[in-house]
Amino acid sequence: MPRWFASPAQNVVTLLVAFWLMAGIFVDGWAHNHLGDRLETFFTPWHAVFYSGFLATALWIGWLGRQGWKTGQRGLRAFPTGYEQGAVGVVVFGVGGLGDLTWHTLFGIEVGIDALLSPTHLLLFLGAELLVLSPLVANWRAPSSRRSGAALVWPAVLSMTAALCFASFIHMYAWALVDLPDASSFQGARSFATSTLLTSLLLTAPVLLLLRRWTLPLGAVTLMYGLNTLLMRGMTVGLDAAPAVLLLALGSGLAADLLLRWLLPSPSRPLAFRAFAALLPPLLWVPFFVGSGRATLLGASLELWTGVCVMAALGGLALSALVVPPALPERADG
Repeated sequence: MPRWFASPAQNVVTLLVAFWLMAGIFVDGWAHNHLGDRLETFFTPWHAVFYSGFLATALWIGWLGRQGWKTGQRGLRAFPTGYEQGAVGVVVFGVGGLGDLTWHTLFGIEVGIDALLSPTHLLLFLGAELLVLSPLVANWRAPSSRRSGAALVWPAVLSMTAALCFASFIHMYAWALVDLPDASSFQGARSFATSTLLTSLLLTAPVLLLLRRWTLPLGAVTLMYGLNTLLMRGMTVGLDAAPAVLLLALGSGLAADLLLRWLLPSPSRPLAFRAFAALLPPLLWVPFFVGSGRATLLGASLELWTGVCVMAALGGLALSALVVPPALPERADG
């Protein structure tokens, strides 16, 4: 029996509950960052927003599985194509949630980096990523061309945006668009470079992966970078702190969208694909360091911050070789 696909409307509902879940984790993250010393129980309003988002997502995924069950599909095949990982995500998240309750009851509430690296929290994030990526996987597998309509491409972009936001959340301790260390010392310069390069890889990889499958519509990268920066800065330092960073992220996203229109990168145009991958990171970091004056304020030398920009470009180029690897030579007979 052939697998079934979720309808565009069903994918939209999945995105709505997934963004509820995503908003919940950033609300809870804000509470941990700003009220950490006063959080003494698992049962908080912030957890309520987060876990209610999971409950809504789990119920929706379960309802989709029930539709497949009615048609005779069994096991994971009852879920729409691409949603079987979402069903697994429900289980993983549920186990992580029960573990999180037990952990907090026994050991108290974590603060700082400890909260991000708690084993039960990592299970929650794994389950959440599997859930929010379901529309992307579903549309990836749907029979379509690279220039598919908005009903396929935009849900994939929004799904990837949610996944990017979860990934940036779990790496907030090294997220360069939030807080870079003073680079005037050796330790600071090392952390400065490491944070920037890690952030660059995490921002570049989702865009390149989407380009492997689709021609992105104008505004896709702007949305991804803008929403991600809005959530990360709102959760940590607040939106009133250096709002220019958000404007720079939006401007860099728009520049990337326009570059996409010019280069038309795709797997069938590997040189254009690699050129875009190498140019995308500098489009973000050069304005960030120059426009906001952060490099000078943080004591970074000209060689350090320009070298980091070059390293980020080379990292994008390397990612392009992984996303669209060179073709293998034909195997010789005999």
